[in-house]
Amino acid sequence: MEQNDRSGFEKLKKKFIVFAVISLSVLIVSFMLYGFAGNYFKNKSYDFLIKYVGGRESKPHDDVILLLIDENSLKYGERINLGRWPWPRNIYPEILSYLNASDPPKAIMFDIFFVESDLGKGHDEAFAQEIAASGNVIHNMILFKNPEKEKKLEIPPDVIDNFTIKIKDPEKISYKKNDVNEFSFPIPCLRSDFPCGISDEVLVKENETAEPLVKGLSVASFTPDNDGIYRRGRILFNYGKYYFPSFALAALKAYTGISEIEVLDNNVLQLGKYRIPVDENGNYLVNYYTKNRVPAYSMSALMLSYYYLQQGEEDKIILAPEMFKDKIVIIGCSAPGCQDLKNTPIHKTTPGPEIHANIISNILQHNEIDQEKEVITFILSAAMVLFAVMLILFINSNLYKIIGLFGFFIIYTGLNIWLFNSFNYLAPVLFVLVTGGISSGVSFIYLSMTEGAEKRKYSKILGNMIDPTIVSEALNDLDALKRGGEKEITAFFSDIASFSTISEKLSSEDLAALLNEYLSEMTIILKSKGGTLDKYIGDAVVGIFGAPIENPQNAILSARASLEMIRKLAELRNKWTQNNEYCVEAQNMRVRIGLNTGKAKVGFMGTDNLASYTMMGDTVNLAARLEAAGKDYGVSILVSDMTKKLIEDEMFLRKLDAVRVKGKSEPVLIYELIGEKNDVPINLVESAKVYEEAFELYRMKKWDEAIRLFKRSVEVRRKPDKAVDMLIDRCEVYKKEPPPENWDGVFTRTHK
Repeated sequence: MEQNDRSGFEKLKKKFIVFAVISLSVLIVSFMLYGFAGNYFKNKSYDFLIKYVGGRESKPHDDVILLLIDENSLKYGERINLGRWPWPRNIYPEILSYLNASDPPKAIMFDIFFVESDLGKGHDEAFAQEIAASGNVIHNMILFKNPEKEKKLEIPPDVIDNFTIKIKDPEKISYKKNDVNEFSFPIPCLRSDFPCGISDEVLVKENETAEPLVKGLSVASFTPDNDGIYRRGRILFNYGKYYFPSFALAALKAYTGISEIEVLDNNVLQLGKYRIPVDENGNYLVNYYTKNRVPAYSMSALMLSYYYLQQGEEDKIILAPEMFKDKIVIIGCSAPGCQDLKNTPIHKTTPGPEIHANIISNILQHNEIDQEKEVITFILSAAMVLFAVMLILFINSNLYKIIGLFGFFIIYTGLNIWLFNSFNYLAPVLFVLVTGGISSGVSFIYLSMTEGAEKRKYSKILGNMIDPTIVSEALNDLDALKRGGEKEITAFFSDIASFSTISEKLSSEDLAALLNEYLSEMTIILKSKGGTLDKYIGDAVVGIFGAPIENPQNAILSARASLEMIRKLAELRNKWTQNNEYCVEAQNMRVRIGLNTGKAKVGFMGTDNLASYTMMGDTVNLAARLEAAGKDYGVSILVSDMTKKLIEDEMFLRKLDAVRVKGKSEPVLIYELIGEKNDVPINLVESAKVYEEAFELYRMKKWDEAIRLFKRSVEVRRKPDKAVDMLIDRCEVYKKEPPPENWDGVFTRTHK
């Protein structure tokens, strides 16, 4: 009793030691993995929750509207003679006039950069006048790095006063700033006293006090993550010590009337009552609306509405001006030709303006994402590791282990889905699940290496003596294997050509090393294709396809195995040559293979004390004869007509001859297996066709015509062909000593 208690304690102690080692190891690996791929786990968890779950607010803010130039708008524009995109500026005064026809929007945001002048018919001046009259238009500008300029272009004072945003406590900004030294303003220009199209260089030097035309400027710049997906948007863009607002922030500034940002701790920006958290790069993580996307209207509907209003057909108006009252209206492009489609978690072709709209709506609704702190992630990961390892090591039932693991994974995933959907709480779910998966896998591997050690030990001993397939079948039904039976199989024989020459050149140690290396590789291929090793006969390999486990695909599997063995031998020869191993004869080693499909007796043969699983019968004998015949024809793989019929749909073969093998009266058609149909060079295909035509002429006793085509097949083949030489020699002999009148075209082999 005391001995049993001590044994139980030792086992428990060992389990706890293993538990500690596995847990510590997995935790170290997991933390290293998080450090290396932390952003990946965060991003993919975010993508999943955004796309398939959605955050706390399912509906965007009512005051954010998209007015998009889509495919219908471009087609409508061509109908009213606007031409192709980009449109001339004369259309935009009409658009602004209609939007402001009733109570105007708080802000009309152009997500279009008017980079070139359109002075042809006074379009820019008309546009500028309408912008000034509207008083609610915000245009885009560009900040960029010009490597050819060392000094920053100076910003005019009135631009600083009117279009930058004031920062309270700017020294608290700790994220990385922009490295830019130049800017580009939109056209129509910003100030009423400048002609449109004037350059930035002149703009700096002119009058500093003119009234601005536009209500504000914004920087509509996005940078995708490393995988090309847009998840974040920068909020502030600095130019030296000055800050320009992002597109979203400029809209919020116009909407709220607040022009100063306060910087709080942890890179949180505050605009009045609105909290804007940003990361270490100054980016805001977008909480995309998945269930209900931001309302988007086609610009063609607005232009038609404008037309109906002008015509006095108010009953046909599609978009009434009143619907834009006090809204933030974002004008942008969603047609593919505009090249402003972004790959986002919600769609691979999300219009760029929609990303701005999502950010604006997020901030107005206090709908920001609360990201889980890394320390919490690590604690949860550690808990997952400890739970998984303990469950697998200390619970005996495999069913309970699987139920426990999957239950825990499902509960954890479900909890995070609920937290995101209810509170916008974003955790890197994927990392914790991967950690749990790693710890589970390591624990299961440990168990598989330790439990049932005795059984594996004996299986290994048997496996070294007998093919593992036979061992497995013997464990299932040894009596059936002993009884044996007749099965449809493919018999496999292979032998090394001129092996006696190789053996004479090598020492016994080198010969053993050569054989071990060669036989190991060939046996691996044989077994990987479902073959059973019958025996080794010196350098020869004898295999069975289709027994003891029946497989209707045994013929094609044997063909694939044979081709792979030829390829593997070529690799071995190349390695031996490069490393100068063994001898020249070994480095040029060739192998012959014979395959035949048919009925054969299979089972354990021998005495009660010593028996081996093998095959017997005419099918087996013919396969052995085919392997030997390969030497005469100079081919690597010879197959019988029966095997050929079963593999010809996938394999390319050449009919070589019709023979009577020693000990058999029935003729046999034999074929060379050249390769898989899609993997044979065209010259070999053509050569085989010519050869088979020559062979038919040979069987028809047309010796000279056969000789001519046999020679032609060698020319097409572009390398010597021992089979052709042999058939030509026969033709020459038959020309001098013709065969009997009743000759059936079959050649009788007098040796094995």
